[in-house]
Amino acid sequence: MAEENKQVNTEESELENLKKQAEEYLAGWKRAKADYLNLKKEMEAQNKEIKEWMSKIMLLPLLEIMDGFDKAILQISENIKNDPWTSGVKNIRKQLEDYLKSQRVEAMATKGEKFDPIKHEAIETVERSLPDMPAHAGQEDESGIIAEELRKGYLINGEVLRPAKVKVYK
Repeated sequence: MAEENKQVNTEESELENLKKQAEEYLAGWKRAKADYLNLKKEMEAQNKEIKEWMSKIMLLPLLEIMDGFDKAILQISENIKNDPWTSGVKNIRKQLEDYLKSQRVEAMATKGEKFDPIKHEAIETVERSLPDMPAHAGQEDESGIIAEELRKGYLINGEVLRPAKVKVYK
């Protein structure tokens, strides 16, 4: 009988050890699963960020092309204003503008706005001459107000894609 009790105690002890080991393995597996899920979420967030960054990089050259179209359209003389070629250039520019809008890109307003170093790049400061611009919102001091836009700035999803180059009143 004593030997049976000893064997039962040994088996119970072995069973307890096996239960503890199984619990340790289960806890380790749960930690590994949680680590995996956290890593998966982190990788998805990084992939989303990389896609947004790549999208921005791909759109920047198109903004330069848009600038070229805008300059070309400004140079159209009166005698070819209604020419089919001129209409074609304007249509291509419109297609590019529509594509940029579909990518949530929009030009930002600048002239008469308060200078914001996040949205604007000041190229030059200029003195305000009275005929240039009426006082902004009833104030005489126009310092920090944008006098002229030299290059359009663009936003994507409300964030700056490319800052506008501007002249600012002193």
